[in-house]
Amino acid sequence: MSEQLPDVTYWLALELSKNDQMINLDKVYQGSVELDYLYQLLTSKAQQHWWQTYGVELNPVVVNNAFFRAVALLHERHLEFSRLRKGAETQWVKELLHLN
Repeated sequence: MSEQLPDVTYWLALELSKNDQMINLDKVYQGSVELDYLYQLLTSKAQQHWWQTYGVELNPVVVNNAFFRAVALLHERHLEFSRLRKGAETQWVKELLHLN
């Protein structure tokens, strides 16, 4: 069961990141109606995908953990990206592109 967690987490992270609407990861991470909607939509989609593709019925605990790990992973990457964009490491790029 636990060996499925990384695969399901990765799959859900991809689904979250390719979502058509912009997802406010800060709000989602803090909890919101958007989070509830995404949870319902993507966890059922994940279970359906694993059943149709692999013939595996995912444990609800695995799907739940995978979803929140995926959101946390994307949130951390979002924070890291925001920090780097505002950091000294990217200052030369901003100067090069005349964004200052």
